[in-house]
Amino acid sequence: FKTISSEGVDLDTEDEKDESLRREKAYKEKFKGFLKFMNKFYGNKVMSVNISKRLSNVPAIISSSAYGQSANQERIMRAQAFAHNQDPRMDMGLGAMRTLEINPRHPFINKLHELIPVCDDGVDEDGEMPELSTEIKDALWNLLDTALLSGGYPVSEGRGFNNRMLRTIKNQLKVESTALLPEIEVPLEEDVPPEPEDENEEL
Repeated sequence: FKTISSEGVDLDTEDEKDESLRREKAYKEKFKGFLKFMNKFYGNKVMSVNISKRLSNVPAIISSSAYGQSANQERIMRAQAFAHNQDPRMDMGLGAMRTLEINPRHPFINKLHELIPVCDDGVDEDGEMPELSTEIKDALWNLLDTALLSGGYPVSEGRGFNNRMLRTIKNQLKVESTALLPEIEVPLEEDVPPEPEDENEEL
């Protein structure tokens, strides 16, 4: 038995392995620079970014390394950190044991590959990390966060995730500014004294 959520899971039969290896080699060659760029972009959030051999409809997933912790094991470790009054915000190096697997057939991945011009070394022609727009950066981080959530892991950074979602909603609703509108004007109401009680009124 082998954990399906760990990296390197081989689901091919003996007859399919030869074609699968050749296809994987072709994808790695096509996305060579893009994979190196993504490894540099995400830094210590993941251990590595690889081409996946098992994805169907999703753009990416997070898998644990062969000796890493599963999502459930990480939850247990964080619960123990709470119980022993340790700071659970310290990621305990858990992100360094995760692998981001991308789907080379998904339109999101191919669009990012098209929009991020890098050489085979994962950098631009000047040897630097390419300058990216806020939209592309948000897309890259959202790709990682959706992969984390799908795998049962927490998002990489709560505040950053929140800011990206607000920018996404702003663009979808075509709102020009998120500055608060002026307070609504409240009409003045005159104080009306209460009517005197009728002493003859029967209770």
